[in-house]
Amino acid sequence: MSQNFKTTLLSLALLSCLCDAESVVTAQDAKAESTSATRKKLPLDIGQQAVLSRFDRFEKELVQMAEQLRRADPERAELLFRTHSKSQQERVIGQMRMIHELLADKNPQFGDSIQRQEGLVASLVTLLDLLQSENRISEIEAERARVKAILKNVNKIIGKEKDVRANTERGSDPSKSASDQEGVVKDADELINKIKQHDAKKEAERESNKPPSENNSAKPEGENTEPKDPSSPKDGDAEPKDPKSGDPKDGETKPAEPKDGKPKDGEPSKGEPKDGQPKDGQPKDGQPKDGQPESGEPNNQPQTPGREDLEEARQEMEKAIQELKEKKDRGKASRHQDEAIRQLLEAKEKLEEILRQLREEEKSLTLASLESRFRKMLSMQLLVYQETLRLDKESEDQSDNLSARGRQLATQEEEILQEVDKALVVLREEGSSVAFPEAVQAIREDAASIVELLDQGKAGELTQTLEQAVIEAIEEMVDALQKEMEKKKDEEQKQSQQQQGQPQDKPLVDALSELKMLRSLQLRVNRRTRQLGRMIEGDQAGAPELRKQFRTLSGRQLRIQRATYDLSTGRNK
Repeated sequence: MSQNFKTTLLSLALLSCLCDAESVVTAQDAKAESTSATRKKLPLDIGQQAVLSRFDRFEKELVQMAEQLRRADPERAELLFRTHSKSQQERVIGQMRMIHELLADKNPQFGDSIQRQEGLVASLVTLLDLLQSENRISEIEAERARVKAILKNVNKIIGKEKDVRANTERGSDPSKSASDQEGVVKDADELINKIKQHDAKKEAERESNKPPSENNSAKPEGENTEPKDPSSPKDGDAEPKDPKSGDPKDGETKPAEPKDGKPKDGEPSKGEPKDGQPKDGQPKDGQPKDGQPESGEPNNQPQTPGREDLEEARQEMEKAIQELKEKKDRGKASRHQDEAIRQLLEAKEKLEEILRQLREEEKSLTLASLESRFRKMLSMQLLVYQETLRLDKESEDQSDNLSARGRQLATQEEEILQEVDKALVVLREEGSSVAFPEAVQAIREDAASIVELLDQGKAGELTQTLEQAVIEAIEEMVDALQKEMEKKKDEEQKQSQQQQGQPQDKPLVDALSELKMLRSLQLRVNRRTRQLGRMIEGDQAGAPELRKQFRTLSGRQLRIQRATYDLSTGRNK
């Protein structure tokens, strides 16, 4: 079993828990309105207990799989551990137990339980986003590169088609215009064929990865899954086994099959969808009519957005060629070329929209991943700080033991430093922020100094000051990332409600958050300068570690100045 498939199974397990939790909320709403409608269903407290048991098993499997992947795939193991840590921070199990207690009471408190259940669903969604972030971000990057390449080719085809249309309107030789148009058609054919091959490949992958249970997903709720008795057909059977019993009994609602095999007036043929609806709840031929993505799932559409527009544009080009070759009618040919350009521009708009959606999804996943990573750093740094305080209080008689413990703490701090480096790579590759990478770089410098001091067995005032600064900086980073995630959710809700225009591509964090981060960086430099000044006896720093800290602060101040300039001039955009 591949590691990607294992992670997918975990995601499906968590998604199942999420669906169960949402169903409990729905059941509580229904019961609050009509208790008689839910008497035949599973009691809510038992349903909540089932969700709790399933999530408990999910957490155990999460840790087991992380342990198995620790050596073979440390990056994915780290993601699973971070997901488990996030679950502990969100107190998901505790929330489920509290809800169960509210529902198991003699007088169930539906109002409180519904409110808590909504918070629980939000926590589960956060875990699911984090668990899927690694693979999804890679998929988004690949899809964005593909769509950008398609958009580039579409722009070239638009330019060529406008040139052909201009020559046609200027009264150039129809044979020459037809030849030029055929060249544009050839380019369009190559692009359409590439898109079709990709779409067919993705469709085949979806079918091969579809769980076996989805084959029976079209069955109505409550249908008996036991084998049917051929002698006793049930409602919904397409053809009764006994031709004599084809007519429904009194009181039954099953429609009778026509004896001649033909549909009644207004009814679809056998096996065909009714009232224009796609068969088995799926779009015709597995493709949406206009190629538009589902809301909130920009990369899950069966076909590439704009593909149908490209095909229609190609048809208009063929009609223009026919008019130029056979009828020598430049007027009609020009109108077909105008329509082809219009279809190409529509394809361009859809491709630009899918790029924007992919970008927004990528930013949300990046923020969630960074927030989880910094939370992990914070817990690790707090442990190192507590051990540093204990080490500083130890007697000087145990110098050998203290040195060994200092080296051990230095190793732990190096692990934090590795996490900082990973976060810094993510922010720099994203490229739209200037203040946040600088804040992480400052954390990295302090962490590196802590490693050096602890390795030398120094756990005094300077080491503790640096550790406190790292803790404060990480806490501020977590808070800033949380606020940005909340802003993204609010913006998505407003956009889904308005549905007007196409907002411009926005950076990972807004300008106000960047300014706040730069201000915090400057305040920390000022405070560190005063702290170091109190450690100096006289006018100049004598200790090598203090002189090194001043040089670090000098470089940090210079970078803050550059970041402020880049932000003010828009060089990060």
